[in-house]
Amino acid sequence: MMKNVKSKMVTLGIACIAVSSIFSSCTKNNDTTPQTSGDPATVTDVDGNVYKTVRIGTQLWITENLRTTRYNDSTAIPTGLNNGDWTATTMGAYAIYDGDVNNNNTYGKLYNWYAVMTGKLAPKGWHVPTEAEWKTMIEYLGGTGVSGGKLKSTSTLWMAPNTGATNSTGFSALPSGYRTYTGGYSLINKSAYFWAATQRNSTQGEYFLLDNDFGSTSANGANKTFGYAVRCVMD
Repeated sequence: MMKNVKSKMVTLGIACIAVSSIFSSCTKNNDTTPQTSGDPATVTDVDGNVYKTVRIGTQLWITENLRTTRYNDSTAIPTGLNNGDWTATTMGAYAIYDGDVNNNNTYGKLYNWYAVMTGKLAPKGWHVPTEAEWKTMIEYLGGTGVSGGKLKSTSTLWMAPNTGATNSTGFSALPSGYRTYTGGYSLINKSAYFWAATQRNSTQGEYFLLDNDFGSTSANGANKTFGYAVRCVMD
């Protein structure tokens, strides 16, 4: 009798482990939350560029860098500025890395902070996220130490080692580099810089950084004439 009881207990234990394993596989870490019935699957800017969306926590984000040449009121954004004009302008402007159309198609455009702060850069119903909104997402993903890897694409466009990259969020960040305040270009394939719609001080805007060497996210301030990538979040 005791032998039968032990046998049943072993069988029950195996069954429990199997159920637990199935449950764990169904509930393994996934940093994307299901989109609601009211979430648009895509959003279109004023130029007709279409971007996919993903819900991360309570926020709905576009999964590509902005590529628009116009504000959402159809006003053209200045571009083609030489190094001197790029440095001197206090108006919104954008550039394409090295002026190469292939970089535009892959990485989107690089906007200065003045373009961000017009409040008209994002498609209507969307906006450039503030510092607080970036931090809300980062905290949802477990903090600065691990959020970078969850946001970075696993694409080979990232220079090795692309530390920690899983893209578990579907945010699909690519290493778009930046345009410096003096007009040069730097760090494509290594780093991704994103503006926040928040001013650090009279000469700097806030930005968030992802890098191939780190699985973390960092933040800092940069001269408003730098050209960085832009992501948008739904109003």
